[in-house]
Amino acid sequence: MDFELSPEHKELQLSARRLVEQRILPLIMSYEERSVFPQEIFREIGAQGFLKAHMPKECGGLGLGTLAYCLVSEELAKAGAGMTHNGHFQTEKMLLDYGTPEQRGKYLAKLLSGEYLAATAITEPTVGSSFANMQTRVEKRGDTFILNGVKTLINDAAEADVINVFAKSDEGISVFLVEKGMPGFQILKKQDPIGMRSSPIYEFELKDCAVKTEQLVGKFGEGLKAFFSAFNFSRLGNASAALGIAQASLEKTLHYIKQRQVGSRVVSEFQGIRWMLAEMSTQLEAARLLRNRAATLEDKKQDISLESSQTKLLCVEVANRIVGDCIQATGRYGCLRDSLFELYLRDAKLLGTAGGSLEVMKNNIAKRLIGD
Repeated sequence: MDFELSPEHKELQLSARRLVEQRILPLIMSYEERSVFPQEIFREIGAQGFLKAHMPKECGGLGLGTLAYCLVSEELAKAGAGMTHNGHFQTEKMLLDYGTPEQRGKYLAKLLSGEYLAATAITEPTVGSSFANMQTRVEKRGDTFILNGVKTLINDAAEADVINVFAKSDEGISVFLVEKGMPGFQILKKQDPIGMRSSPIYEFELKDCAVKTEQLVGKFGEGLKAFFSAFNFSRLGNASAALGIAQASLEKTLHYIKQRQVGSRVVSEFQGIRWMLAEMSTQLEAARLLRNRAATLEDKKQDISLESSQTKLLCVEVANRIVGDCIQATGRYGCLRDSLFELYLRDAKLLGTAGGSLEVMKNNIAKRLIGD
């Protein structure tokens, strides 16, 4: 395995870093405090090619693979995990793997450029990761599907141009592309999360919402295939967001403790602090290597159900540990809101539930190991 990033990956990483430092970080707290979607910034992310870096060239992408998606997510998350918009990448992945040529022609170019924003809708008021208990129903009537149900905790639902909605029938789970403004689609309320606030969350209702056959992703009743394809992929994005948060926290801590004086010494001279730094750096590097390996396997078209769950579990646990330790190491400075540690703390905690809780990740890992 080559542990060195390619020149193309390095340039992509640096470009994303520049965008975050110059354009996003000066504005991010304004969006976070109001829980407002940063429309102009999202368009700029698209215009600079970060939404298509991972996609094959024949589909209009840059052809840099899954690691490119991970690097972009990691850098964007240094301005908060809300900037990564995983539902958008999940929709791209579903269209790539299961979309029809017509669906790709209609949506992909607009999604890859940032002209369109996409979201994913699975969670319901009484249902999270348990598809067996899904309440949103779909009924087939001729060449039309009728959707009824309520989805909740859906990032970017009000801002999205298209939402991939999961619904259940006697045949199984199916996925449908529901466009903004379709009759029967209604936002019920905007919700108020502790983290990822620049990717607002909503509850919405589908009431006799009619979608045509051409809006069905994959085969009717076989939506779990699209789910596993997209979510094994996007869990690497969640893991990468956690890495970005952890890396940014560590960098801020290093900058502070090398300047902060206590008596005749600077904080970075204290052995207790130095040991904390050594542990954080080692944990972060180990998590990043696991992420990179999973991304490599994904590009080889291997099943990464085990690796994606392991990666998300480790990266999110490491991020929560590192952010907490960084606040401890920087003292009262780390408790100031404008230090960004508060943002990282909130987002790291929320990443433990996004795209499947850490407990679900542990169940996934155990299932693979035992062979259930």
